[in-house]
Amino acid sequence: MDNRIKLTEALLRVFEGLRLSAYMDSGGVWTIGYGHTEGVVKGDLCTAAQAELWLWNDCSNLFNMVSRLSPVAAAAYVSFGYNCGASKLANVLMGHDTILNPIHSTDRHGITLVGLQARRSLEAALIE
Repeated sequence: MDNRIKLTEALLRVFEGLRLSAYMDSGGVWTIGYGHTEGVVKGDLCTAAQAELWLWNDCSNLFNMVSRLSPVAAAAYVSFGYNCGASKLANVLMGHDTILNPIHSTDRHGITLVGLQARRSLEAALIE
């Protein structure tokens, strides 16, 4: 397995945690597994194996975006993209935005979250 994938999965497992039943995230979105949101509804359940598959599928396009970066930087950028979305990652990679932008430490309602501040600080440190 590529070091980018190993490092990214380790970061995401720490930041996202594994939850086998659907829960409402801080932004009001139904979420399951390691932060998977697509098609999730209240009451959904998954296995650890399904969560792993979703994690891989949800990250695959992000890995393509950072394929030329060092494994550590790639893992940090994919972690950011997983949390904020591929379009936000694209903006950061093109230099139109920065991971340290305070807006990336808030939930969907603009509330600053200490956990997101810590996550962005670690991602930024790994990139430098």
